[in-house]
Amino acid sequence: MDFLKYTIVFVFILMFMSCKMNKEEALTQKNVTISYQLKEFENYCSKQLIATVDGKEHVVVDYDEHLFLYIQLQDDFNNDGALDILLENRKGCHQSAASYVSHEGSSYFIITYDGEKFRRTEEVGKAWNGIAMEMKKGKLHFTIETHATSFYSNTEQLSCDDKEETFILDRYQLKRISVDQVSKREAIKEVSCQELIDDSSIVESRKYIDFDFDNDGYGDKLILTYNKITKGFDDFDMRLYRDNPQRIQIPKRSAKRVGVLASKTNGVNDLVIDCDEVLVWNGEKYVYKPKITPSNTYRVFAENGLLIRDQPASYGNVIGKFDYGSEIIIHYKTDNKMRYKDDDEDYTIEGHWYQTEFTDKETNTKRLGYVFSGFLINSDYYSMFSDWYLMGISKKGIVLRLHGQCHYTYPVKIISDTEVELIWSQDMDCKFKSGLGDDFGLQNVPEKGKPFAKFIWKGDTLEARYYYPEWTKKYNENYPAVFVEKYHLSYSSLTDW
Repeated sequence: MDFLKYTIVFVFILMFMSCKMNKEEALTQKNVTISYQLKEFENYCSKQLIATVDGKEHVVVDYDEHLFLYIQLQDDFNNDGALDILLENRKGCHQSAASYVSHEGSSYFIITYDGEKFRRTEEVGKAWNGIAMEMKKGKLHFTIETHATSFYSNTEQLSCDDKEETFILDRYQLKRISVDQVSKREAIKEVSCQELIDDSSIVESRKYIDFDFDNDGYGDKLILTYNKITKGFDDFDMRLYRDNPQRIQIPKRSAKRVGVLASKTNGVNDLVIDCDEVLVWNGEKYVYKPKITPSNTYRVFAENGLLIRDQPASYGNVIGKFDYGSEIIIHYKTDNKMRYKDDDEDYTIEGHWYQTEFTDKETNTKRLGYVFSGFLINSDYYSMFSDWYLMGISKKGIVLRLHGQCHYTYPVKIISDTEVELIWSQDMDCKFKSGLGDDFGLQNVPEKGKPFAKFIWKGDTLEARYYYPEWTKKYNENYPAVFVEKYHLSYSSLTDW
């Protein structure tokens, strides 16, 4: 009797597993055509998501949810054969020109289709700086700030509990797989604007840090100006008594806390901004501390070789040459600057003269000489996530520079260490007509959330492969040609931090 009982249970389990497998197989093999479209409501801040499945429209997100949506990426995230969509819900849309300055952080969620209905994951994130999307072991990983304070925040208090969480789509739900937590860096002396924020009668005020920053035995002063609008310190003025009074340009719109660290760089104490952003003295000014400590090993990327001179200047005598791709050791960076423009190129390379050591081929002896840094890359910065001419690439976006007043930021999908894709976006802001929304009378035009181009890292260049070649050609014929076949490094940003 027990044998019969267990046999029936076993057969039932097999039938259930077979049914489940058959359903999953059917879903995977189901040949459906899905497209997504956002529609805008009268108040601008409410958008409707329409999904079209085999020609039939479905309202997946309606206006009454009051979601200010942006299409981030369209792809098959769970490999079930159906097109999914990653959406950004930009919080705090209050005006017809809502932007990152006014909004209150973005959350993200994914819409999937299981063959019968649309499913929605939970919303995750409180992000201002985009989302990192990277392929790892065949799965797309989403790294999102889930508790963060905006660079442009008007929030009342400084939060030092920021964290990033990484998710994957597991079947039809987001699954968290890692957390990166930020903590507050302790300072030996600091000022905060909290008491100024709490006092609503204060319109503008100044706070001071008196400290011997350059450690020369004389007191220096850091002056911080409180701005009631941003609820933070906006102007940073430093008085170093060994030099003329210097204004510190902080590459951040506002800060709620500034502190002096015990650590020093080039003999001057480091600064901490807000929770853990460190500024270091590069000999001339404060700059953000590099995430890695650069070594003195560099690689040569002058196509015809890099000349070695006996003086740190272009008029110095040529005493040798390093071949393209050579790895060299730099002794030190001189104060001598140089600008170089190739007659065949339309961009200028800036840099310094570096002292290095080389082997004299005639005497087979070691000699000292000077090389121009504009064609050198520090080996520790040797990656595709760099500043390129007309374009900058980070793990959270690609910035396309049309001109000085027109920069567009696009989502980026990281395929590998040497390949990324630029994802087309509707998030465009430009004072002048950019033409990026034109169709030029073509049917096949870039689609929001779909890959527009692939960039392949080739040392000191990026090779571009465009998925809409006819549209790209038309654009370059009608507007400044930013979509080129090869992008060059902005060398000085990689050598002279």
